[in-house]
Amino acid sequence: MKNKDMVIIVGAGPGVSGAVATAFAKNGYPIMLIARNEKNLEGIASPLRDMGVSVTVRSGDASVPGDIARIISQVTEPISALVYNASGIGGPLLKASDEEIRSASEVNLNSLVSSTAAALPGLKAADGVVLVTGGGFSLYPSSEFGILSVGKAMARSAALLLRQELEPEGIRVHTVTIAGVVDPATAFSPTKISDVFMRLFEDVDGPAEVVFEG
Repeated sequence: MKNKDMVIIVGAGPGVSGAVATAFAKNGYPIMLIARNEKNLEGIASPLRDMGVSVTVRSGDASVPGDIARIISQVTEPISALVYNASGIGGPLLKASDEEIRSASEVNLNSLVSSTAAALPGLKAADGVVLVTGGGFSLYPSSEFGILSVGKAMARSAALLLRQELEPEGIRVHTVTIAGVVDPATAFSPTKISDVFMRLFEDVDGPAEVVFEG
């Protein structure tokens, strides 16, 4: 049985990541929530604390080089899971600014890799797991959402490559590719998606990727 070590959630919010945080809290795991607006995080943290678990909130921006890694590197305890949920938005590629393209790369690739690297000591100490929130645009790119499509493709490739690199060290990496619009009233509800995250966390033989189609 796994120890109840810290779970770090990057890009925490009220949707999928909030449901994942709730699922871990129900199982007794202490939580660290990281997002740009620390004040907004308190609204997510409060009900988790009511479940009797420790919850820490930190302000960090995945679009700022090294910002998330800086926060994670300050964690000195074992890490049961790193949940990388940071994402962005964006329209057609040819209408995107250089900054929008740079930000997509920073959020979906650079920050994912640097955050994982910063978490390695804690993950190794706990035989931890890296869980990445993916999107259907990585499989079915749309010109209307070009920046988002490219970003999710980078995150998916990075997750699959990190799995190959870290598997010899006993650290599992999984990605959940959500092939639909997240909506609490549909088959793509955050709670249903969080169930997939938890199954991957608990299954030592789980696949590298689950494509969630509702």
